[in-house]
Amino acid sequence: MIIDAHFHIFPPLGRATAEEDPLQPLRMKFWQYHIRDSRRFRRVADGEQVPDPFLNWDSDDLNEMPDVNFRLADFGRAEITVDGVDYYIQAYPPSLINCEAQPERMIGEMDLVGVDMGVLQHDHIYGALNEYYGEQMRRYPNRFIGLAQVREWEADRPAELERLEQAVREQGNKGLYFSVEPFALSNYADHLDDAKFEPLWDKVRELGIPVWWYLHSRQRDRLGGYMEHVAELDRWAAGHPDIPAVLTHGIDLFGIRRGLDDRYAIPEEMMRLLKRPNMHVEVLFCAFWPEYPFPGAQEMIRRLREEIGVHKLMWGTDMPYCSGSWCTYKQAIDYIRLHCEFLSAQEKALILGDNAARMFGLQ
Repeated sequence: MIIDAHFHIFPPLGRATAEEDPLQPLRMKFWQYHIRDSRRFRRVADGEQVPDPFLNWDSDDLNEMPDVNFRLADFGRAEITVDGVDYYIQAYPPSLINCEAQPERMIGEMDLVGVDMGVLQHDHIYGALNEYYGEQMRRYPNRFIGLAQVREWEADRPAELERLEQAVREQGNKGLYFSVEPFALSNYADHLDDAKFEPLWDKVRELGIPVWWYLHSRQRDRLGGYMEHVAELDRWAAGHPDIPAVLTHGIDLFGIRRGLDDRYAIPEEMMRLLKRPNMHVEVLFCAFWPEYPFPGAQEMIRRLREEIGVHKLMWGTDMPYCSGSWCTYKQAIDYIRLHCEFLSAQEKALILGDNAARMFGLQ
């Protein structure tokens, strides 16, 4: 069984689902925050590149973002208006027709390269999709593994505990996706290991599900913010050794590579976290070392295999973003499947699906 540990399906971006209609304006704020440091804008009128940091500002508080009428258009575009002039950016691959990743299309992508299942990571920018994931898992059995979403900034409230329980017991989601980005609503006054979240972890234990963590907060100090969240998650993992957990997006190179001299370096704090018995890490490296078969990505896998063990590694791609921005879907799997000669066939099988299957109790 081959399982992509980082996969997406979603209805048209920019349109509210029934579950989240009141939060639609907030979702647009999350999108704007998600690409806050981009300088790849073009003028709508003539397509001219304008490398200005329109979305950045001198704070990490999401409530202080500049008002640029941020909106999502078709074919993966985001548009803004500054001083009466419209600009756009390619926020998602242009292959995203109707800004939608239909389950039928994504199953076709999996079938073409031999992937059996996809783990549906559940960031707020895609919508509140607990019910949607449940529906698609029922329509297409054994193809998708949904991760439930909570409103992290309210995750200590009874309503969010009820929402999580419903997402798992009624809608069939099999894990929890927890992101630090929404903590920007409080200017990062909240922390992953805060005592107020203990009722949430008690509920996770009760439901018997793993937690998938996204630690890239997009704070102005990328390295400092990321490593602060690594320290918080390390304390959480030490205090909750019975809850399986996955660090998503690999060792987030967008978050920490800019502050490191050695492109293959793994900070000591990160290694301490990943050596925790309950911690696993997503292998998402082809994005950061171009030119197939990604020798840099292979080197990072080799180092992690030696440092923490192959049983902790789970292959992921971020499809459909991967195939429109970094490489083909086939290349994203073949650099491990056909290369990584230092891995045995059994080790490749563990990375490409068996480790994820074990976490979710799949045969």
